[in-house]
Amino acid sequence: MRSRFVNDRLTLGNHALSKASSALAQRLLQTPELGVSEPDHDLTVCAYASFGTEPDTTHLIEALAGRGVRVLLPVLLPDADLDWAVYDARFKSGRFGLREPVGERLGTEAILGADVVLVPALAVSDTGQRLGRGGGSYDRALARLMVRQGDVRRSQPWICALVYDHELGATFPVEPHDQPVDAACAPSRLVRFARSNDR
Repeated sequence: MRSRFVNDRLTLGNHALSKASSALAQRLLQTPELGVSEPDHDLTVCAYASFGTEPDTTHLIEALAGRGVRVLLPVLLPDADLDWAVYDARFKSGRFGLREPVGERLGTEAILGADVVLVPALAVSDTGQRLGRGGGSYDRALARLMVRQGDVRRSQPWICALVYDHELGATFPVEPHDQPVDAACAPSRLVRFARSNDR
């Protein structure tokens, strides 16, 4: 199943992927959740450094940081969980060749302080289910957001998956541990899903 979506991306070619990534970033930067109206120095966004054929997040991350947004990027831990670090425009090569931020490490619970969480996906269903690469790292990280923390938490963050147009509305098996998203952003449109009652 996952290999089909990966292979579909490979057929697009580098120019098409680059053009789509640029359009996706522009669309996402215009959302109210990312403070399009004015720079929001209190906004914290958990994003990710794209890898392989994923929509390129380089421009998006730089644009958010340029607005004064606090951007956190993941660091893959040996147990496949995600630590988070502050983006400071520096990267190093991490596990499996992933780009990792060099900034201060904040721990796996740092995602709890995010206002927006941007996640990679191979596809997203019509109901907001996300198909990841199969490692479970993001499902584990997103599961932390589903646990209510009483008065300590302000509110649930907006969770948005980044995909290409042909990956919206896909059909695939969903496992009990798979975590849904609130929205999916593609180059041509942003799709919002109803938030479930247990979120």
